[in-house]
Amino acid sequence: MKQFNRGQKSKLADLTPATDLTVGLDLQASGSPTFDISCFGVDAEGKLSDDRYFVFFNQKASPKGEVRQLGPRDGDAESFEVHLSNLPPKIQRLVFTATLDGAGTMSQVSRGHLRLLSNGSEVARFPFTGSDFSQEKAVIVGEIYRKDVWRFAAVGQGFNGGLSALLEHFGGQEVAEDAAPPPPPAPPPAPKVNISKVTLDKKGDKQVVDLSKRGGDRPIHINLNWDASAGRRGGGFFGFGGSSAPDLDLGCMYRLKNGDSGVIQALGGNFGARDRSPFIFLDKDDRSGKASDGENLYLHRPQEIDLVMVFAFIYGGASDFTSVGGRMAITDGSGDQILIQLNSPDRNRNFCAISTVRASGSSVEITKEEQYFRGHKEADGRYGFGFRWTAGSK
Repeated sequence: MKQFNRGQKSKLADLTPATDLTVGLDLQASGSPTFDISCFGVDAEGKLSDDRYFVFFNQKASPKGEVRQLGPRDGDAESFEVHLSNLPPKIQRLVFTATLDGAGTMSQVSRGHLRLLSNGSEVARFPFTGSDFSQEKAVIVGEIYRKDVWRFAAVGQGFNGGLSALLEHFGGQEVAEDAAPPPPPAPPPAPKVNISKVTLDKKGDKQVVDLSKRGGDRPIHINLNWDASAGRRGGGFFGFGGSSAPDLDLGCMYRLKNGDSGVIQALGGNFGARDRSPFIFLDKDDRSGKASDGENLYLHRPQEIDLVMVFAFIYGGASDFTSVGGRMAITDGSGDQILIQLNSPDRNRNFCAISTVRASGSSVEITKEEQYFRGHKEADGRYGFGFRWTAGSK
């Protein structure tokens, strides 16, 4: 495996003979900001002449899957599957970028990397830190480009402005949803791309997801993440827990339209199922908060839901949510994201009902709840599932 410094370049063939690659990126920063990691497929002039080759959170793949966003995996905050030999000749360069979503600058980055993998083995790595940047809100991390042959460059170039400015730099244009379309100019107009996200800021804020527009059979994906720093003494399921890192559990209470009901959570080992009732699946129990992808809940048949209450529960490492930086991202089948920050925590309450999901016809309604309780039973009393509760451990 070859390690690259900022500005260093290499022929790809000197790293691997393969043209089917995985590109992984990760950024860690103080305050746990949200990063949007994207790939721009641009032409010889460095322009996004075809917006279908901008792969990002609202468009997960290029037209024939030449570049596909895979999500967090194996220590990377985002990864991409790349098939260079399938790219059309007009795409001369794949540019991998990261932008801050919200307040902060790239100087906050404590560590980051871009790496190339071939057949699962790492062949190149470019590590970087925020010391390379100042007030920039975006960074062009690295590129795979054609110059007689395919080559790789570790760029590490800071960029003023966020994702919208970066999109403009590459010749694209953000969709202005409420604006009247401008008169057609003489040259071809810049490709327009919708890079918006929906943030549910206040309790009771809602967003409707149209299930008829979902991509294939992709489920609704609910991700919980939090800060891995050590919590305060106290807390935990039994009222103690030392000073270990916070252990948050993602779960849900559900009731289906056929009357079936239950609880999906790591406590008690009920992780649900993808291919049988209730068609709700919890992927793992991250006890440290160090997994870059947190914990993930998948709603495979959302149209069958009467009510799902999604919750987070502090099992240990903190007594409440004031210090853990909890945040949730919900991605529908079309790739659109709904963001929920736990920004109004109650002290001495270790259970948070974060959101509810209700299905009606061909849509589901997602509501920010952010209601805090002293445990499962108290929360159940509020939402009326009617379960019998006993103490448990894991």
